Amino acid sequence: MDKHQLVNLCSRTWSLTALSLMAHGVSCRVSPLAAAAGCGRTSMGASVEHLISLGLLERNPGHGHPLRPEYRLTPGGIYVAEWAKGLSNLVKSDRNQALLRNKWSLPLISCLPRERRYSEIRRELIPITDRALSGCIAKLTEESWIRRNVSTNISPPTVTYRTLKSGQKIHIHLLQMPIVEYNAY
Repeated sequence: MDKHQLVNLCSRTWSLTALSLMAHGVSCRVSPLAAAAGCGRTSMGASVEHLISLGLLERNPGHGHPLRPEYRLTPGGIYVAEWAKGLSNLVKSDRNQALLRNKWSLPLISCLPRERRYSEIRRELIPITDRALSGCIAKLTEESWIRRNVSTNISPPTVTYRTLKSGQKIHIHLLQMPIVEYNAY
């Protein structure tokens, strides 16, 4: 799994949700996708455009109205959509679905195959800011997807993070992410 590609894929809030909905059979137009996801058309439209720029989605030639175009998954997009469908099936509650839509949640979980220190995670997710990383860690810790361990038996005390139950299931699913050559900017 390429973390750079994962960060690109997660950089728009509704991208993974749109892929998952398409794999579930929702119409590949912005309005039905937005209605099924419970978001605004503008947000879903931006995510659809993002998926097009990544090469996972394309306009369906000859179908749809110019103002209401229809889209279809590219061959690589089909694999990623099935993977996104499996990911959404792992997480049931709306609150946890919102965590999946966070830009840094999945890349952060992917960095935790074992206990890691904050600085190691920060280095692996190089474009992330300290504020975004600490906020994401706090949210994932609150939902018990990751655990914060403080070792006080050494000086200075060290803090490490690792995945827990749901976070571990998501991490295993992230390892199964299909390697698809798509446009990275």
